[in-house]
Amino acid sequence: MTEAFWLDFINTHPNLLPLLVGIIACLESVAFVGITVPGIALLFALSALAGSQAIPLHPLLVAGFVGAIVGDQSSFLLGRFASPWLEQRWPLRQHPQWRTRGMTFFHRYGGLSVVIGRFIGPFRPLIPFVAGSCRMSPLRFSLYNLFSAVAWSPAYLLPGYLAGMGAQQLPLLQSPVLELLILLFALIIAFQQLHIRLRPEASLWDWLQRRHIDPQRMGIMLLLSGSALLFLFCIAAQLSGRFAEANAHLYGLLYELGREIPTLSTLVTHLGDPPLVMVLAITCGAVGHLRYRQRAGWGVALGVGSVLLLNHLLKQTLAVARPEAGQTLLTSYSFPSGHASAASAFYALVAIWLLQGQSHPVRHAGYMTVLGLVLLIALSRTLLGVHWPLDIVAGTLEGIAVAALYRYWLIRHPSTQPVAAAPILALLLGAAMFYTLVRTLI
Repeated sequence: MTEAFWLDFINTHPNLLPLLVGIIACLESVAFVGITVPGIALLFALSALAGSQAIPLHPLLVAGFVGAIVGDQSSFLLGRFASPWLEQRWPLRQHPQWRTRGMTFFHRYGGLSVVIGRFIGPFRPLIPFVAGSCRMSPLRFSLYNLFSAVAWSPAYLLPGYLAGMGAQQLPLLQSPVLELLILLFALIIAFQQLHIRLRPEASLWDWLQRRHIDPQRMGIMLLLSGSALLFLFCIAAQLSGRFAEANAHLYGLLYELGREIPTLSTLVTHLGDPPLVMVLAITCGAVGHLRYRQRAGWGVALGVGSVLLLNHLLKQTLAVARPEAGQTLLTSYSFPSGHASAASAFYALVAIWLLQGQSHPVRHAGYMTVLGLVLLIALSRTLLGVHWPLDIVAGTLEGIAVAALYRYWLIRHPSTQPVAAAPILALLLGAAMFYTLVRTLI
């Protein structure tokens, strides 16, 4: 089904979005279910879509309010009437510490824990269950549930709705691009939420292992298949010309913004210069081989080299002209962006290489930091006027797909000799910053 079909369907059935919001809000608050459902990402995407289509806000707020109340009330009833039975079954039997933590939190804050817990991710679906198992008064719980839901609904729905509504009001932003931006933002949040839930002590990890599914490989295959499919979608969109007008409108908006911050845009964009990242990638291979006697570092060089080669072949095959402003600076073709693909590949590959064997929180923080840096480098290309928005999206996805392949290879061929991440990272960042400052000042 095409994007236009979905927009027409939503316009024809405006009650669909409030219903979906109510369902997600309910699942987000149900004991144990809410731990595995990426409710924040889903609620943001749905509310942003509603704002972009000018669907009234109050049905969404009411739906979120009712869904949150029903979810928490269900969790409370489960704790009150089924706690002893559930404690002997999954997931409490495998994770008794969940109830222990919830009990500690509940006894510390009493009835206020119902209000506070609703806004704290790990406790959101657990506190109502604990309150029920501790025989809290149903009337007292219901009052706390009611008043906290009044604040929870706008807190979780208004940001997405205002983002969608505000973006739609911009004169240069058309709905096809808006929907693509919402989708990409939702995917970033979904990736962040999924990666958190795939940590070894998380419920999703245990659930997958009991079904003889390797959680790490499943997460990598989802990332690989998702980025590859979206990359192919960008190519199809470029060939079809369906996004040409919206692409040009968004380019104009971002280019005008970039003209206000040319020095900053130039500084950021040089961090993704293909010659720089290729030299740094070869440095990774050499340092890993000579200092630590391992070959995994050469995977960084091979990944960056493969991306640059694929990028060149695609540019020559598709022969997409650069924007008018970019043609005065560069003579090569535009799609996909070489800076975006090289930067996303290099920085993601380095993070994967250096963080292998580290704890999940450290790897998660590293991956999200790299993702933010990559997005800034990719965005700088349009701010400078040398690439269409679709170019940088495709280039970023291209690099992420290659990085996912490398992560899969490392799982199958783990390094026996770990590397010292700090000195290598200092060397790479120091060289990159020196190069960037020199190029910017010249």
